[in-house]
Amino acid sequence: MLVDATTGQTLALANADKPVSPASLTKLMTAYLTFSALRERRIRFDQTVASPPEAEIPQGARMFLLPGKSVSISELLQGMITLGAHDAAIALANAIAGSEAAFVESMNKTAQRLGLQQTRFMNSTGVTHPEHRTTVADLVKLTIALVNEFPEQLREFGRREFTYNGIRQVNRNRLLWLDNSVDGLMTGRTETEGFAIAISAHRPQPIGTRERIQRRLIAVIVGATTEEARAQEGLKLLNYGFQQFDVVRLFRADEASETVPVFKGNMGSARLHFPRDVLVAVPRGRSDTIRTQLERPNALLAPVAFGQPVGQLRVWLSGTEIHQVPVTAAESVKSAGLLGRAIDSLRLWWKTL
Repeated sequence: MLVDATTGQTLALANADKPVSPASLTKLMTAYLTFSALRERRIRFDQTVASPPEAEIPQGARMFLLPGKSVSISELLQGMITLGAHDAAIALANAIAGSEAAFVESMNKTAQRLGLQQTRFMNSTGVTHPEHRTTVADLVKLTIALVNEFPEQLREFGRREFTYNGIRQVNRNRLLWLDNSVDGLMTGRTETEGFAIAISAHRPQPIGTRERIQRRLIAVIVGATTEEARAQEGLKLLNYGFQQFDVVRLFRADEASETVPVFKGNMGSARLHFPRDVLVAVPRGRSDTIRTQLERPNALLAPVAFGQPVGQLRVWLSGTEIHQVPVTAAESVKSAGLLGRAIDSLRLWWKTL
């Protein structure tokens, strides 16, 4: 699945709702919860925690923590993100939630909050389990949430190697060497479902005649037959998205679209706007076939809150709807006094006759 994170549009997909094992892409959620804990100051980068007991660490990638030795949260993050280290993921889970079981409970609650309806986690590492399942579509949602909520942490995913305890290991994400626009994110593998990868990449792209934006694409692949195939398919998706689509600005942020009447309020109308630039990705050379339609109610009932969704802009390309963008209230409207509400009640009643 390939998504233009700049516009929110899906550009390509195949079998995106098929249940799959997330493998080490599970660690995207482990990273998400770790960044959340850092933001909420429940843990600190320089905080040291105990390495997990050897018996808790499953077979697979490791940063080779020493039993009984303390290690910093910063080092654990680098080990988990750069190397996909199982021992680092379990150490982080223990540090944040007290145990991996409690951490997994938080993983599943967060998955529900993010709308990952087909996802269930059974561990923090991605070790194969019959009930540890997700879909490519859910992994894309998780990846976009991670990128949007923690952009300052993206640099952690771009490291090509990491050395701990005198052992140098290399990131398995070959795209970090093949494409300079790639800044992450994670790779994975299972014996039954092959090689997986979640990719984030950004490139400058012209928009208008004198302006450029940093356009970001998110791609997730599961089921590649080899590590090389995984990288090549990832490159194909990125090049398809960046080279075959243009980004067009339809409206600027806060640009007034129109006003809508408000009943029972201290103002008779409210201005509507787009909270951010309205951008749309279209196949190259076809921007002249774009058509838009603004859908909004004929009137609103006070109170109206700033930022309240009140409609949507629908975007078509040659008769096919390709995007929808929310339209929100650009100002608040408080409820009117008793007399004003009574007068508008009569006006509304008269309209229904």
